[in-house]
Amino acid sequence: MRVDFPRILRYPLLLTILLGTAITACGQGTVTFNGQPLWSGTSYSELGMQFQVVIPQGATHDDMVIVPPNWANNIPQDDTPFMGWFRQNNPYNYVSLSLTGGSLFGLTSVQLADPNAPSLSPVSISFIGYLAGGSTVTNTFTTSGNGATTFATYTFNNDFASGLTSVDIVAPRWAMDNLVYAIPEPSTFALIGLGTLVIATRRLRCSPFVRPMEAVFRLRF
Repeated sequence: MRVDFPRILRYPLLLTILLGTAITACGQGTVTFNGQPLWSGTSYSELGMQFQVVIPQGATHDDMVIVPPNWANNIPQDDTPFMGWFRQNNPYNYVSLSLTGGSLFGLTSVQLADPNAPSLSPVSISFIGYLAGGSTVTNTFTTSGNGATTFATYTFNNDFASGLTSVDIVAPRWAMDNLVYAIPEPSTFALIGLGTLVIATRRLRCSPFVRPMEAVFRLRF
C-alpha cells in the first residue's frame, strides 16, 4: 500500500498558515473623548484606554479636561469634544496612558493641537512608549504654530506599532483628539484554523495509515 504523505500533512500545514495569520491580526479602536464634555480630573477611561495624571514630585497636580466642540474662541476649533492639558501647578507632572486590562497595544495616529488658539508658537509633544521587553521608544510631534487654530493628524512610527505596556505624554501643554490604537486579537482565521484542526484530526484518524500506527503506539506505551 502506498501512503500519500503530502496529503496527510496537508491539513496541519494549512492550520499552521491560518494560525500564523490569526496571530498577526489586530483590532483597532479610536478614543474620541466624546463621553463626558466639560469633565476634568486626573483619571479618564474610554474604550478600554485609561489616561492617568502622574505626579513624580510635589503634592499639587494639573487636571485633564474634556472640552466641548467649538466651546470658545481661544481654543482650537473642533466639531467634536477633545482632551486638553496644561502643566501649570506642578512642573513635573505628566499624563500616562495604558489599556485598563493590562494588555499590550500599539498606537497608530493621533490629532494634536496647541490648546491655545491661535497658536503663537510651536509645541513639542513627546510620546514615550514602554515596551514589554523593558526598552523605550519615543515619538515627538511638533504643532505648527503660526497662528494655527485647528488640529493636525500625526502618525506614529513603526516602533509604536505593537508591544507597548504604557505611554507617557510629556509636554507643557497639548490638545488631543481621535487617538487610534491597535491591539492583537483573535480573528476569523483563528476560528477557521480551529475548524481545520478538527477536520484534520478526524480525517487522519480515518486514514488506513494512521489506524495501524495507533495500535502500535498503544502496544508500546
